[in-house]
Amino acid sequence: MTDGREWPDAPVVALVPLLRATADPARAQAMADYFKREPFLGVGVPARRAAQRTAWKTLPTPTSSELCAAERLLRREPEREFQLAGIELLGRWHRVLEPARLDIDVRESLLCRPWWDTVDSLNSFVVNPMVRDHPMLVDVMWQWNGTDDQWLIRASIQHQRGNKSDTDLDLLFALSERHTADRRFWVAKAIGWALRDATGVDADAVQTFVDAHPELTPVARREAMRGIARAR
Repeated sequence: MTDGREWPDAPVVALVPLLRATADPARAQAMADYFKREPFLGVGVPARRAAQRTAWKTLPTPTSSELCAAERLLRREPEREFQLAGIELLGRWHRVLEPARLDIDVRESLLCRPWWDTVDSLNSFVVNPMVRDHPMLVDVMWQWNGTDDQWLIRASIQHQRGNKSDTDLDLLFALSERHTADRRFWVAKAIGWALRDATGVDADAVQTFVDAHPELTPVARREAMRGIARAR
């Protein structure tokens, strides 16, 4: 599928025609309406991932710079499916990324046309595994948490989602505590979801945190209490 091409062009050249061939204009319009008019092809996640597997199955392992360059090329395509595919390309080979890439290339990707879909995908596929593999990158999470950008804050608070019993609750509570009174929906929701997940580790600790912070937004409190109720 790579037509003899090499990184960084090969994954892009192989994937673009496959996704465009499966475009659904009616679905694309509905998706664009929901995502604030971002253009879409109308390709669902299962079909997109099937195309990615086909397009990328014979690719050799890239270098860090090749991988980041390919992600940028995909992100430059107008339709959002390509941005999401680029994120998953980073995730596929995240172990070749040097730690410094987190606060440069990954941050750049995160802040490009950000919305919950791309930010949360980057957290799941790239940020979380990079921080797990390189614990010193917690310092970057603190830096992002200290900005006023809601998407960087959201990513920092949620970067441990999926860690389950390996979740550092003290870190989660400290990152959340800075923003308990933040009324921005995507920040409040991030705190709520992170606390809800944490109830699977220690519901009593989450209850203590909620009780200690009456300023928590209703959105964050509601999600946390759902987790507490489920845990008990």
